[in-house]
Amino acid sequence: MRKLVSLFALVLACAAVSPASANAPAQHFTEDVTGDEIVCGSTVYTITSGVIAFTVHEGESASGNTNFTVTIVPRDVVLEDAAGSVFSIHGAEWIGGTENAQQGTFQFTDTDFFTIVSSGGGVVGTVRVVFHISPNGKIVDLNFGTCEPPGEE
Repeated sequence: MRKLVSLFALVLACAAVSPASANAPAQHFTEDVTGDEIVCGSTVYTITSGVIAFTVHEGESASGNTNFTVTIVPRDVVLEDAAGSVFSIHGAEWIGGTENAQQGTFQFTDTDFFTIVSSGGGVVGTVRVVFHISPNGKIVDLNFGTCEPPGEE
């Protein structure tokens, strides 16, 4: 739920961008994720160190159409299970959307593709999620990983 609230806040912020700043260079920042958890079935992986890096860009055309993208990538994220075994996570989340000011339509996509890897190199869990809203309102919501998306617990 926390991720969903953050996502909607981000979408609203992008929609309120002023034309003067709408085509500015991408913004980059990081967030410490120590203490967050990723749930894979009955296994809970707790993040013991690391950050996620954000790249955010938004734009607006002369006609008033808007777009935004957000890319989130784990950097040096270390996880542990209840037994104290150490893991890493690799992959990215990409979020993007557009709004057509003339037609009053929008589209939105969120993809999460992460792999949890043991210290020996074996894959122990995956996040594979695609969520898309088309301009006609059709929703595609797929989850074919073995773990819940980060922040969804």
